[in-house]
Amino acid sequence: MTGEQTSGYDEPGEASGYDEHEYEDSLEPRHLIRRSDVVLKAGILMLGAGTSGLRVREIMRSVAHTVGIERLHAQITFTDIVLTVGRRGIFRTQIAEIPNPGVNAHRIGMLSELGHDLPERAGVSEVDARLQAIEDTPRLYHLWLLVPLVALACASVAVLSNGGPREAAAVLPASALAFWLHRRLSGLMLNHLATVMTSAAVASGLYVGFSSVLDLLIGSPSPRTAAGFICASIFLIPGFPLVTAGLDLTRIDLEVGLPRLTYAGMVVLAITIGVWLVAALAGVSPDPVPAIEGHPVLVWAALVAASFFAVFGWAMMFNSPLWVAVASGVVAVAGNVPRLVMLQNGMKPHIATFISCFLIGLGCALAAWLFSMPKIIMTVPTVLVSIPGSSALRTLIYFDQADVLRAIESGVSTVLVVIAMVAGLSGARMLTDPEWAFTRPDPPTLELAHVRRLLRFRRPGR
Repeated sequence: MTGEQTSGYDEPGEASGYDEHEYEDSLEPRHLIRRSDVVLKAGILMLGAGTSGLRVREIMRSVAHTVGIERLHAQITFTDIVLTVGRRGIFRTQIAEIPNPGVNAHRIGMLSELGHDLPERAGVSEVDARLQAIEDTPRLYHLWLLVPLVALACASVAVLSNGGPREAAAVLPASALAFWLHRRLSGLMLNHLATVMTSAAVASGLYVGFSSVLDLLIGSPSPRTAAGFICASIFLIPGFPLVTAGLDLTRIDLEVGLPRLTYAGMVVLAITIGVWLVAALAGVSPDPVPAIEGHPVLVWAALVAASFFAVFGWAMMFNSPLWVAVASGVVAVAGNVPRLVMLQNGMKPHIATFISCFLIGLGCALAAWLFSMPKIIMTVPTVLVSIPGSSALRTLIYFDQADVLRAIESGVSTVLVVIAMVAGLSGARMLTDPEWAFTRPDPPTLELAHVRRLLRFRRPGR
């Protein structure tokens, strides 16, 4: 047998002279692979920015339609996407994962704008280049600017929690240093829950230290020290996962809603453990703090300013554009002031919170309609003024003191307020967005031009 004899079943690249890699490439549906890659990239960018599962599917469908994908099915969770696409009778399935979920409101806005501006047909390279430009866009604000803004937001929440000037003054440096530490630890890729717990403990400990210094300087302890205790670490609250989880669950999108809710619950638990450890050592009283006393004009001016700056600081922390942060602050004032009025008049906290969040949801929808802004990047920071952080802390401390009855009462109140937040937002979203009100794939739409025609004044006789 000589080496010159060949078989009719020669492998590619041998006597046939055919390159093996070229042969394998010819069997791959490259027209579908490139399109599938760009659709999945759009979805991962949107999911990694922290928005709801509905918006992730929305951007993927827009990109798929533009690049000529005929069929698309996406299974979305909190950290990954399983995508199946079809074209010319060929199907392809891909999986992509997000190692570190985060929040980037600016990226959500850019991707939403891209989804609306895509042409009927475009090449894969063109769409991929636009997605790459969005991915390469740096964050809008440096850490040196965010530190004082976040500190101002936390101090504003202390004022909304019936804290006085001394509590706000103690919260400012404590939250600033803790936020800086949290960003540094996060940059080192340490365990996320350990980072949150450490940051919460540091914020609470620094607050107790600064409060003690102020007590020595003034000569007497403040009766409102507990009002600012939880507020020093309030920047750690997972606002985007908590709100988007509620909205996803409202649409029965369980695959993405339940993991988000679990993640948010674990982060909240880490915060409360870190704060509780300091509270137990420092002997912070869990009892509610009475309302601020003073001239009504001055008190309400402080509450209005605190409502605005709390939300403005959080929006900047979420990387919202400046004009979106300002609009969020204005909507928060319009929604939170009625809540404070209702609470002062004896209304139950969860009912006042439901009405407030419903008004905030309507306000965000109106602002988004007028100024072409994504609603979600406004909704999350605006509702955080209703977060029941103080009552959650009281629940833990009461349990630690074996006061089970008061602990259960405080815990039930906390859960009811959280449910009211989600219910109010969901109700407003269903009322203003057909995609949330209907479960069918082609919900009715109300075009802006049609709305203007309906609202246009018609002269008699026309």
